[in-house]
Order: sequence, then structure tokens, then C-alpha cells
Amino acid sequence: MKNLLLKISPILLVLLFSSCKKKISSCFTMDNTAYLVGDTIFVDASCSKDSKTYLWEPGNGLTMLSNGTSSKESFVITNLPGVLSRTISLTVSNSKSTRQKTESVAVF
Repeated sequence: MKNLLLKISPILLVLLFSSCKKKISSCFTMDNTAYLVGDTIFVDASCSKDSKTYLWEPGNGLTMLSNGTSSKESFVITNLPGVLSRTISLTVSNSKSTRQKTESVAVF
């Protein structure tokens, strides 16, 4: 019985440690770095690692076009007098962790 446990234990340890090494990360890209009022911003979070859920949050002066829960989303830039940037936040989660990333873009 001890020999069997010695053979199984290292295998289980490797599996346990390899599953712990997977780290979640929040990442997204935008189709441009600067926009005009009325433009649509297309974002893509497929570069995020080990995420199971996505939650997009538009800042002031943005209207989200979908439900904000997939890896891709789009936002329409609305008029916001005196403000030359807009922010978009993404929160990604899995069963073990949550990460957030916020980016700003210039609006002219």
C-alpha cells in the first residue's frame, strides 16, 4: 500500500501545482486610440487568461451596445462637453480570482 501511495503522490502533487500556476489576467484591446463623438469603440478581451466571466463597464459619455458579458463588446461615444477622454473597465473572473483593467481613449 505504501508503494502505491508513493507512486500516486508525486503525480497528484504535479497536478495540484500545475493547476495553481494558472493565473487569471485581465487584458483588452481597442480598435483605435482616438475617436470622434459618434464613433463606435470595438473592444476585444480574448487576450485575457483563464477568465470565465466578463463584465464591461462604460464610463461617462459611452453607451454599451450589448449586454457587457462576453469577451467582445462595443460602445458608442456620446457627447460629453468639456471631456476629452472616455474610460472603459473590464472585470474578468473565474472560480478562484477576479481581475480588473481600465483604459482611457482620447475623444476629439
